[in-house]
Amino acid sequence: MDKICVRELFGIIQNIYLNRETGLLAFDFESGKRLIIFINGNIRYARSGIEGEQLGAFLVQGRYFSDKELDQHLKAAKNADARLGQYLCDKGIVEDADIQKTVRKLVEYIVVRPFFEQVREVNFEKKGVSLDPALMLNISTGNILLEAIRNLDETGFVEDLFEEFKDSIPTFMDNPMLLFQKVNLTPAEGFIFSRIDGSLTVGDIEKIASMPKADFVRTLFGLHLIGLIDFSQSQDVSFDEEAKQNVMSNLMDQSQPEPADAKADTGPNLTDEEKAFVEEVNRVHGDLELVTHYQLLDVSLQTSVAIIKKSYYKLMKRYHPDRFAHPRYGDVTQKLDEIVARLTAAYQVLKDKDSRNAYDKKLEEKKEEQPRASGGRQTSRKEVHYRDALFFISQSRYSEAIEMLERCIQLDPHDARFYLELGKLQVNNPMWAKKAESNLTNAIQFDPTKVEPYIMLAKMCVKNDRLESAEQYLNSALNLDPQNVEARETMIMLHKKSRKGSLFSRISGIFSGDGDTKH
Repeated sequence: MDKICVRELFGIIQNIYLNRETGLLAFDFESGKRLIIFINGNIRYARSGIEGEQLGAFLVQGRYFSDKELDQHLKAAKNADARLGQYLCDKGIVEDADIQKTVRKLVEYIVVRPFFEQVREVNFEKKGVSLDPALMLNISTGNILLEAIRNLDETGFVEDLFEEFKDSIPTFMDNPMLLFQKVNLTPAEGFIFSRIDGSLTVGDIEKIASMPKADFVRTLFGLHLIGLIDFSQSQDVSFDEEAKQNVMSNLMDQSQPEPADAKADTGPNLTDEEKAFVEEVNRVHGDLELVTHYQLLDVSLQTSVAIIKKSYYKLMKRYHPDRFAHPRYGDVTQKLDEIVARLTAAYQVLKDKDSRNAYDKKLEEKKEEQPRASGGRQTSRKEVHYRDALFFISQSRYSEAIEMLERCIQLDPHDARFYLELGKLQVNNPMWAKKAESNLTNAIQFDPTKVEPYIMLAKMCVKNDRLESAEQYLNSALNLDPQNVEARETMIMLHKKSRKGSLFSRISGIFSGDGDTKH
């Protein structure tokens, strides 16, 4: 394939990926045809009419059975009117996990080969795709583009790229849909990405890269292909350091290889955390038509553009469709696509002074017409923050959990759950003892039926020798739950400390002359 065709091919797949298009990409080679199925820009399946690029041939290569046995299995599967993979699984000839792994390997091979062979014709047809969930894979197009450019061995192509871009200043795309995508960067790619600052030219970066020019050009062009950087001067170069570190952290977190796709299902394989997120997505999606841009972005009318941008990036990272693109999540990916589209539309309005003023004016006019929008969203938003907080707690990310709980309290200062979780985070830190006690007291005030805050307050009082208060809290806890083991054990500990304290007081009194001298 000559360099023009390589460039065109990269461009075709890049456009499908960056524009999140759905359709069929067909390749015509001298040896046959290949077809790739894209859904929302990512590869979901591929098939080939070229000899040796079918599941059976790849299973033979994997030594699951011989060529002769393959012929027998193909005939048997045909007679049973079943796909080969399904037939092999049903008969116990090959494990389902091995079929899935081999299918994925085959599809990735079919997708990558066009970059290294002579393509006679390429055609992309945008259309809705109906694909059997059992066949559907989730292969990152970004990772495929990176793999192709890493292995491309065309000196002329690479030299031309360097000459074309050496005086250009690469900048961040400033698009969180691209910056928070799920791609696996190598350390070298991560390093080059970290050098982008909106001032260094390609030539400048090449000088400090300490790597062969060809490798550097492929690395930089790969980052461009997947939409992380651009070479135009129209992008926002004021990308703050915090956002940059956030993006870098996300990209490097993707370094683990993607697991082989399991069978598609919509529930049993989800963890509790994933189920909670799906519920959150359903709730946020259901609120999209009820909320204002400010409520959607979780900011106030007075919030600065810088803070709005920070919140926008945080929400885009959380709701990025790539995180939940597996078929077992059902229609969650589609809902996430709609959520991030609305987030982006809201951000575009609020970041511009004129459009924001016009939007604020419309809000003022509709204030009396839609009195329920704000209140409805606050209820929903507090639950989102509460689930965020519980997730952060499960990950030992306590400062972020505290931030979420404090937001919950701002939205609803009468919900005992928020005070209880906040108190639990603060109770073991001496610097926050007063805050912990205040929050646990509030938890009791707004819901006196929960045992846990009474016990926690009792333990704090025991620790600080406030034994009378401790006993009052424990009595309240035992009134609610007479068999509570923790409350009973704490009461025993309290009584032991009380007796020890009384004896110590009497002895101290004797030696100080304040006790009963008759004894």
